[in-house]
Amino acid sequence: MSAVVPLDAATVQNLLARRQIEDLLVRRGRAADAKDPDAIVAEHVPGSRDEHGIFAGTIEQFAEYLRQNNYRDSRYGLQRHTISNALIDFDSPDSARVESYHLAYHRLALDSGEYDVDIGGRYLDVCERFEGRSLLRSRTVVYDWSRSSPATDNHLPRRCAGGHMTTDEASREVTAADAVSELLARQQITDLLYRRARAGDRRDVALALSCYHLGATENHEGFDGTAADFIRDVSMISPNSTAPVTGLWHFISNILIDLRGDHADVESYHIAVVTRQDNGFETQSRIGGRYLDRMERRDGRWGIVHRDVVFDWSRVDEVALPYWELMRLDESKLLRGQFGPEDPLYSHLKVTRG
Repeated sequence: MSAVVPLDAATVQNLLARRQIEDLLVRRGRAADAKDPDAIVAEHVPGSRDEHGIFAGTIEQFAEYLRQNNYRDSRYGLQRHTISNALIDFDSPDSARVESYHLAYHRLALDSGEYDVDIGGRYLDVCERFEGRSLLRSRTVVYDWSRSSPATDNHLPRRCAGGHMTTDEASREVTAADAVSELLARQQITDLLYRRARAGDRRDVALALSCYHLGATENHEGFDGTAADFIRDVSMISPNSTAPVTGLWHFISNILIDLRGDHADVESYHIAVVTRQDNGFETQSRIGGRYLDRMERRDGRWGIVHRDVVFDWSRVDEVALPYWELMRLDESKLLRGQFGPEDPLYSHLKVTRG
């Protein structure tokens, strides 16, 4: 067994500062997705610099630019920003340079029709503690790649559920013990979200059920009842399911946790890819949405007590030529994901189902 590395107060405070910066990046993305200029400004130091595409100026000027242009322009529809790959370099306990990756989705309505636009890029940020909070001192947006495709019909339900979640990053000194307890709770909640995604993608009913407390409820694509009934009888991983689904993949990001002792409100973003084979015709759906979870810690274990699933955007395409066929790779040498115990997860990492 590896030796336990003792954590001094400075190390713990550094870990907590990193978590606060990661939360800041997610809050800033959520403010943009809500098209709320005031919420955007609230995540920046007053007068901070923002270089964002064709705009360069103060954050207050950028907010006014959005009010007068993008947010009034009927061509700009729904948008969602997925944040990942945050690398944080501290120059001092109160200042850090941060590079993070983003995948931005936009629905545009042009004269030639509606388009789904994906933009991959990076945020180059300077963050600092200002009046007890982690805020952005400057932001530069880098555009790395983009893809535009004619929009497809959206046949998915739209669930606008749950109140707008808020987080309170209080200006207070915390002890090392308090900070460790908070960090541990946040990591356990994050792991819970990842396990729930794994359960769906590997069709592991027992693992899915273990992510909830007894009597938990779920509102999911027209279903409104107990989570256990949804998983066992309705969901795509149900033994009773007749859906011609051949693949599931759930990507979880933008996890924002409002922690209050043994209770937590959690918003997370997801991109789900669903592959179907129906009468010899194969389609692939991409679905962007959010999970709004109420969680509780009971007897030392975090579990979901209620989940609302929000559907924000989607597109359905005929399955295109996969990369390995395009490049004429030997498929027999590729590890492919599968439902059930045949997936490489179980043989390579010796993970136990359920």
